Amino acid sequence: MQLLEDGVPVKERGKTRSRGRIREIMILKAPVYDQDQIVGLIGFFMDITNTSKQINRLENEAARDDLTSLKNRHNFARDFNYLTGKPILAMMLDVDHFKKFNDNFGHRYGDEVLKKISQALLKIYGIGHCYRYGGDEFLVLRDFTDTDTVAEKDRQFRKELEHARVLDLYMNITVSAGYAYGIANNSDEIKSMIRLADHNLYQVKKNGRKDICGSPFQPNFFEYE
Repeated sequence: MQLLEDGVPVKERGKTRSRGRIREIMILKAPVYDQDQIVGLIGFFMDITNTSKQINRLENEAARDDLTSLKNRHNFARDFNYLTGKPILAMMLDVDHFKKFNDNFGHRYGDEVLKKISQALLKIYGIGHCYRYGGDEFLVLRDFTDTDTVAEKDRQFRKELEHARVLDLYMNITVSAGYAYGIANNSDEIKSMIRLADHNLYQVKKNGRKDICGSPFQPNFFEYE
């Protein structure tokens, strides 16, 4: 064993079955010396199942937005691995005139508007694909099929926000959206695709809002802009 040769203590994590349940354990091994010679080893293990669960829970909480419970923008990079090398959709959304909700009705209503949008996003685009990017901006990252599907889901999403109940009021909530679609081969290209989606969102806002605009992803798009 390597431990007996170099004398370096070893710490490992593993799993075992106890009373029909899978438990996560920490295994510690250390050499035993006699007159500066390694004559054996000692080892023990501890059950860290509950500790591991608490760590996972804290990591999940840190990765989600407190208000909407969507994944936050610092978390989407963790999803890049399963998004590379296949057709994906990156969509950026922005609430139209969101400041007016806060100014006219108060921040409590503004927060509820963000929650309502988050609920609609999860319903139409699915759990695991939606992120609160910051402020009143949202991001969708998911598999891409075709532009007709994008248009249909956008229609369904906007329908969810028509005459939406926000606390004791009914409001028509509108959004602007920009998207990009294609294959990204690495995390940098996914970031570029998100940037292109944001660029298309800006075009929608510049042309009057309350619409959607998309384009195929070109890795070198911004080099020639």
